Formats: sequence, structure tokens, C-alpha cells
Amino acid sequence: MNFLRSILKISRKTLVGADHLGNKYFEAVQRNSAGEVVKTRRLVESSHKHYQYESGMIPHEWEAWVRGKRKKPPTEDEIFTREAMEQIVKKRAVEVDRRDQALQEKAYEEGLVAKPVQTKAAGHASSTTYQRIDSQSDPVSTGKEYEPAGWKPGGDSKK
Repeated sequence: MNFLRSILKISRKTLVGADHLGNKYFEAVQRNSAGEVVKTRRLVESSHKHYQYESGMIPHEWEAWVRGKRKKPPTEDEIFTREAMEQIVKKRAVEVDRRDQALQEKAYEEGLVAKPVQTKAAGHASSTTYQRIDSQSDPVSTGKEYEPAGWKPGGDSKK
């Protein structure tokens, strides 16, 4: 088998490590007849039964190693530290969303901002319709002609 490998220049893959998700990581080094490294390939044997890559199937550190962005394989401590930091960031994002929602509700109650109104009127599905706030001089349309419904300029108009 080694003779066949040397003729076909097939490299043998060696296990470099595994992650907590069950993925195994290999490195296949191809050498020439003088024993010099010609090509190095890094491979992942996924624990998932998917054929398509999905986000989160491989930790970021291992993915960087597989793609050649880092020289040394990551340690478990490094991966767990990053994941713990991600959890902290997610918790903080939830807190910021709650505070933002509370401020927005306060602005709605004080009348500083119009509330979005859910309507089934014709229009684009992503467009938001807002409620009207004390608009007494709204323009009116009759037929194809535009009429400004009795709007009068404020204050005394002296010429």
C-alpha cells in the first residue's frame, strides 16, 4: 500500500484534533520523492449528517485552521472562552433591546412618536403605516382633482 501511495502521490491523513460537537479534524501532507512537503490539505469529518455546510457546524477557531488562516489548531479552552463571550454579548443585546423597547413605549405614551398601525390596506408588505396625530387640515381628494380641505394659514395675514 505504501508503494501505491508513493506512485500515486497519495497522502495519509493524520488526526489533529476533535471538538466538543464531535467533528474530527485531519491534516494530509503530500511529500515529493525527496521528502519535502509539496501540499498540505486540512480536512473536517463532520459529526452531522448534512452534506451542505451550515453556520455553527464547526467552531470558528477550527474553521480558521481548516482554511489556513491560523497555523496551530485551537485548544478547547480557547473555544470555550470565545463561546462564553458570545453568550455574554447575547445577554447584553437582549438587555439593550428591552431598554430600547421601554424608551419607545414611553415616547408613544408621551405622544412624541406616532405608533405604527397594522392595516390590511393596499401597499407594500414591508411598508409601515403610522397613526395620525391631531391632523385637522388633511388634504382631501375627490375624483382625479386635488383639493386642500379648507386649510388656512395660521395667524393674522396682513397685506
